[in-house]
Amino acid sequence: MLGRSSRRESLRALGAAWDAGITLYDTARSYGYGESERLLGQFFAGERRTRAVISTKFGIVPASRNWKQRLKPLAQLAVKTVPALRGFARQQGAGQLTAGVFSVDGLKVSLEASLRELRTDYVDILLMHAAPLGVLDNGELMEALERLVEAGKVRMAGISGEPEVISAAFAQRPKGLRTAQFAMNLGDLKLAAETEEVARQSWFLVANHPFGGARGVAQFGRRIEALHRNTALEAGLREKLRPDAALMPELVLNLILNGSGVHAAIPAMMQPRHLEANVRAVEHCRFSEQELAVLLRLFLGPEESRTS
Repeated sequence: MLGRSSRRESLRALGAAWDAGITLYDTARSYGYGESERLLGQFFAGERRTRAVISTKFGIVPASRNWKQRLKPLAQLAVKTVPALRGFARQQGAGQLTAGVFSVDGLKVSLEASLRELRTDYVDILLMHAAPLGVLDNGELMEALERLVEAGKVRMAGISGEPEVISAAFAQRPKGLRTAQFAMNLGDLKLAAETEEVARQSWFLVANHPFGGARGVAQFGRRIEALHRNTALEAGLREKLRPDAALMPELVLNLILNGSGVHAAIPAMMQPRHLEANVRAVEHCRFSEQELAVLLRLFLGPEESRTS
């Protein structure tokens, strides 16, 4: 929202998602050039807010609104016209962010800004954004997060970050943290050996980047082809693996959401047809739970299977 997409396109996407029954919306102070939260606040003003689960983050601070942001529509048009400019635009956008702001004062300022932009008096989930390992040893910050939960301004506090940081959080389980968001896709299942157990300890787990980008989709496509030709698999399962337009999202989303302990997946959806395909994939999966378990073991590989 408000990154590659215009305000009108972003609102259209939000409406399509809401009408499809999607209730978890993930944002951050830094998303959409610092304006994503404001757009969500407009969309969820009123009765919708009580039915939505809004997740936001602190730790990466956007620059104040300035002339660069006013020129954003022109930049979006330029990227659409000349796609090769996308990398340059990302570099310029990254230059307007300050990362690693994990002080107690930074937390308070960021949350108050989020509440103001989102037009709400609480957020359902507040995550430390791209947190380093050191935050887990910051007792003052952990206590501040716990107090915000006790005060009702935050329903669940947690962490987002690289796999080694999330794994450390799973091991330490600092008091006050109950949720985590992390990358998980069928080419990167490092955390799958830990997530099921952590979910049993009442943590709410969210996987992002489930398709693994263009490279992940290409690699996954080759693995599907190989499994379809694998005569060691039961014939009915092999037939279900015959490639078609719906197969990729069905496998990706359902393998992540079944048997791993992960409660929600957040794929990037740039067009309404992506959203529609992902909703159909979860609501009408051709694979049984038993078949998904077999396929997940194959994707985990022997080492991960032993640890899980």
